[in-house]
Amino acid sequence: MMDKSVIKAASYECKSAIDKLEIVTPAIYTSIFVKIAEKYGIDIEELTSATETLLNEQIEELMTLNTKSGEHIEHLDETSKKALDAMKSHDEEGLSKSIEETEALRKEIESLKESVYRDSLTRTWNRKWLDAHLLDTEERFRKACILAIVDLNYFKQINDTLGHIAGDKVLKFISSHLQSLEVPVIRYGGDEFLLIFEEEDEETCTKKMRMCRKTLLQKPLIFHGKRFRTSFSFGLHACNEKELFSEALEAADRRMYEDKKSIKKRVPPPFSSG
Repeated sequence: MMDKSVIKAASYECKSAIDKLEIVTPAIYTSIFVKIAEKYGIDIEELTSATETLLNEQIEELMTLNTKSGEHIEHLDETSKKALDAMKSHDEEGLSKSIEETEALRKEIESLKESVYRDSLTRTWNRKWLDAHLLDTEERFRKACILAIVDLNYFKQINDTLGHIAGDKVLKFISSHLQSLEVPVIRYGGDEFLLIFEEEDEETCTKKMRMCRKTLLQKPLIFHGKRFRTSFSFGLHACNEKELFSEALEAADRRMYEDKKSIKKRVPPPFSSG
């Protein structure tokens, strides 16, 4: 079966590409995906079979998730009724038991939320978390913040040289460093991350991002005997409450590409092109 990591990487890149378009028709989506698939060496005919398998797996996962959600709701309803009955009858033992059951259920629900909102590879938040916690129904920010977009440098060369397993390790390595900043980190695309700063000003955020990048560059990685360094480019935008997410992202994206031009003058590719 086709490597899932390759399909995921191509899918994320396709999502990032179409997110920047105002209108996306099936023909436009197909054209973009076919070009990206060619870049990743994906055989379209082979992909059809692999997609069916992945779709069946996702359907099964969603059905399991739906079943668990239903069971938790029923359990919570039953437990709350027991607690009310215990309070009415002054049954301290029954009330204590209901509290224990509720606490156990709360832990199960937290675990369920993790499976819904966490990126399976990097354990950062995913786009569902972004929509649920930061944006309103019109995709506007619920409150002011500093948005940072991060894009890995030379990531395609790492994948092409060492393979997608190495690429996954790099994603986990960099995401762990981003998470050390102790702010929400969201995997937005294949090698793109978003960070949300709520307390700091833009100057402080810039210093933190530069320090994180500097730390990364000081830690070489070794994979199958090849030694290399990784880095990222970033762009910041101070978002106002009710600002459209798409406009804020576009502004941060422009600044990220300015930073990428600058950083690539100072940081060479991880591997010789020869």
